[in-house]
Amino acid sequence: MVEMFQQIGDVLGVVWGYFEDESGELTVPAMLLLAALALATAARCAMATLPARQAGLSSVVAFGASVTLVFGLVGLYFLAQVAAVGLQ
Repeated sequence: MVEMFQQIGDVLGVVWGYFEDESGELTVPAMLLLAALALATAARCAMATLPARQAGLSSVVAFGASVTLVFGLVGLYFLAQVAAVGLQ
């Protein structure tokens, strides 16, 4: 059992190596992946609030909009980080 967890840890370490460079910063592909995931989640949250908008459930729409906003801002943050790396 312990060996299995060690193997899983080794595999995760190799995978994490693709997302982090020598200085400990995220790589551009990692930031693009995180931006895509965040923006896709924001879009999905916005789509999920459609039935609540049609039913006039303002509190559900407000909560969904806030979740959409947070994920959208996270996606934009990672895109800004990619742009900053590209300008250097």
